[in-house]
Amino acid sequence: MEAFKKDLAVHFQLLKVEGGRFAEEENITLGKDGKRILFIKAFYGRRPYWKEWVELFHIEPEFFGSPLEDELYGVLAKYFRRIFVEYYEDPQTMQELKKGIEPQNTRLGSKLKVLGYRSFRDWYYPEGWMEGGYKLQAEK
Repeated sequence: MEAFKKDLAVHFQLLKVEGGRFAEEENITLGKDGKRILFIKAFYGRRPYWKEWVELFHIEPEFFGSPLEDELYGVLAKYFRRIFVEYYEDPQTMQELKKGIEPQNTRLGSKLKVLGYRSFRDWYYPEGWMEGGYKLQAEK
C-alpha cells in the first residue's frame, strides 16, 4: 500500500522495506534520525477473505511515551482496523495489565481507544510462543 508508506515517510525513515511471506505482506524497519525504532509487519489484506492488520515489534523502550508513539499510531489508524503492539518494553502498560487493569484502560490501550479502536485483547501468552512477545491487540 503505497499511500501508507508515503504517509509513514512524512514522519519517519523507512530504513528497510522487504516483502513478507505473502504478496500482501511487507516488513518495514522504521527509524528516526538514522536510528532504528521498531519493526512493522503490515498485511494489506486479501479481499474478501482476510482484512488488513499491522504488528509492531522489537520496539525501542524510548519510543513508549514519546511524541513519535502518538504520530505512528495516528498514521496506522488511518490504514489498519487491527493492530498488535508488543508492550514488554512499555513498563507502565505492563504494570497496569499485571494489576488487572482492562487492556483498553491501560496507557497503551487508552491511546488506541482515542483513535477509534474498540475491541481489545491482551496476548500475554502468544500462541505457541512463535508469534513474538506480549502484545496488545486492538480492533475497530
